[in-house]
Amino acid sequence: MKMNLSKMILKRLKGRLPGQEAVRQDLKLLNTGTDGFKEEEIYYTEKISLLLRVFAAGAAMAFLAGIAAFLNGNLVNGYFLPRQKNAYRQELRVTSEEGDTQEITILVEPQMLSEEESRELLEQTVSQMEEYILGENISLEEVRCDLNLIRQVEGLPITIEWELDSYEALNLDGTIRRENLKEEGSIVELTALLICNKVTAVYRACVKVLPPILSPGEEFMQELSGKIEELQEKQGEEAQKELPAQVKGRKLVWEEKKSSAPIAVLLLTVACMLALYKAKDQELKQKTKERELQMCKDYSQIVSKLVLLMGAGATVRTAWEMIVRDYQRKREQGEQPLRYAYEEMALTYREMQNGIAEIKAYENFGLRCRIPCYLKLSVLLEQNLRKGNHGLTKLLKGEAQEAFEQRRELAVRVGEEASTRMLLPMILMLVVVMILILVPAGMSMQM
Repeated sequence: MKMNLSKMILKRLKGRLPGQEAVRQDLKLLNTGTDGFKEEEIYYTEKISLLLRVFAAGAAMAFLAGIAAFLNGNLVNGYFLPRQKNAYRQELRVTSEEGDTQEITILVEPQMLSEEESRELLEQTVSQMEEYILGENISLEEVRCDLNLIRQVEGLPITIEWELDSYEALNLDGTIRRENLKEEGSIVELTALLICNKVTAVYRACVKVLPPILSPGEEFMQELSGKIEELQEKQGEEAQKELPAQVKGRKLVWEEKKSSAPIAVLLLTVACMLALYKAKDQELKQKTKERELQMCKDYSQIVSKLVLLMGAGATVRTAWEMIVRDYQRKREQGEQPLRYAYEEMALTYREMQNGIAEIKAYENFGLRCRIPCYLKLSVLLEQNLRKGNHGLTKLLKGEAQEAFEQRRELAVRVGEEASTRMLLPMILMLVVVMILILVPAGMSMQM
């Protein structure tokens, strides 16, 4: 079914796929004696089938992510969030009666602790109060943004009651009273009473308040946060946390923030499909490079065989035929793997058997190989047929010697490339060894 669908898609997109002509040429190189059209159809059918499987998997994951986001919703009756064993945050979207929409994260607190646990928890919390109330400020000596005078410690069953020695610069919720601030700043003493399961602790601090700048959206969010805290004080022991229905006479509509996981999964799926499409073409390119490398390695051997046979009295065509037949015999007996250069020679021999002129067959051989050394060999053979055999053996001997030098240089280059690829693993191994040596040494020095 997938193959039929892949063929249908290929039929509609035929000729419009990116890089299709380059793929056809590479397939012709890798499949000697073919025009590449049948191989191209098989190649793109398999590629499209793979992309369809990836898309189906991604769409299924996106669908499941959407269902999971829907089933894991916590908002009950539009205004209640269930309490759990541990505190958790719930992302919500709130819409006012006028249609203004804001996103907010609500903390749903756990239930209360024992008296002894409450006392220990309060001592720890008092030592961390400065971190809780700083908000976006750098320090208490320079308060330019609203303080976070929390009424509930995040993730803990602790409520806090605040007192200020002056309400000129700060409100009880920590918001700055901009109309009363001075350029030189105002000093305010804060006193917090922390309550956990009827156990109390006191925290005191002095802050210097400087004029802040608030946007209308920030003012609305502060009012909303204050309303939420007010409801928390009244209903701290309820099984559900109520959310405010209105703020300053503006009706609010709450809804859970939609999960972006399905869209993210679909985008990731599309990215994977594009990467796979490109990777398949890169894989084909790599195969053509391996073909070229293999043919370069075989060149010196082929020229040497021609020199040996022609030195024994064989003509070029006879020597060519003997090399091809020897290769084909070994292939049939399983003694020889596929060698692209010999396959091209076999195709050239079949062309000569089918009536193509020997000069034209050698010319086609060089053009199909697309490698300079084989083009040079085809030119030498063509000149031999035009001018006679005089001097050809000598020329081929020189070519064989040069081919051996090129093969030696190729082996050195391949070795250097392998060494370069091994460099990163060697560096990683060195780092691991250094860690294994230095970490125990450092630990022993500290002891």
